[in-house]
Amino acid sequence: MILPKEFEHLAPWCETWVVADSAARSATRQASEYSDVKAFYDAMLEVAPRALEFLSEYKLGDLDPGAETLLKLMLSFAEVTTAVEFYDQKEVVDGFPLDRFRPTEPLSDLAPQE
Repeated sequence: MILPKEFEHLAPWCETWVVADSAARSATRQASEYSDVKAFYDAMLEVAPRALEFLSEYKLGDLDPGAETLLKLMLSFAEVTTAVEFYDQKEVVDGFPLDRFRPTEPLSDLAPQE
């Protein structure tokens, strides 16, 4: 997968964390070992401000392949932050059971906003 040059060091995370949609991000978090979730979180936390600044130059629907990959990494980072920052485990304590959570309409991560 392509990443912007200044973020190429994140390439090892792409195979696991660059996924299709929010359901896939949740499934990846649940299927991963917590130590892997935490390592991903730590790597992304270090670059998150720069990544957000980089991505702010784009509009959804107008991302080049590198920016798209970086956005998907950032969306996965957002997926794991609660698990790390609040619960220190991949499961959400007293949360809604994941098998009962079914979005009624999938939203694209990359579609232009109207």
